[in-house]
Amino acid sequence: MVRRGYRANQVVSDAVSDRVDEFESPVLENWMHTVDDGDELVHHYAEAIASAQYAADETDERYGWRDDLHTITDEAVEALEAAFEDHLDVLVAEVCATVANREGVWIEHADDEDVEPAVHEAREWLQAHEAAARRADVWDEVTA
Repeated sequence: MVRRGYRANQVVSDAVSDRVDEFESPVLENWMHTVDDGDELVHHYAEAIASAQYAADETDERYGWRDDLHTITDEAVEALEAAFEDHLDVLVAEVCATVANREGVWIEHADDEDVEPAVHEAREWLQAHEAAARRADVWDEVTA
């Protein structure tokens, strides 16, 4: 397991919670809790965001929130957060493609009444997040 600092863990926890809240299907909801597991880029983004947030806090304390240095640092935080969110969307797209295509062992463990709603919701999510689906290289297979 990757060891992250407190703030970096909070960054990941908040983002994953947002992903869990996006879904109603128990299959997808449960899978979102672990969407980031083992992904090194998630770790790097989380640490970078946490460090940039600390820097933004420090520049605010030293120079004030109106200072250009604070503004630039705050913009860096926002840019890193946006990239992190986009990367998480790619991970979600990979999961959704697996569900939409009824692949993987999840299907053996899911209740029959949960399968079709999960497949439908996964396809809807992918169609609403084309950029993430393309980046995950699953767009063609879920739109065919």
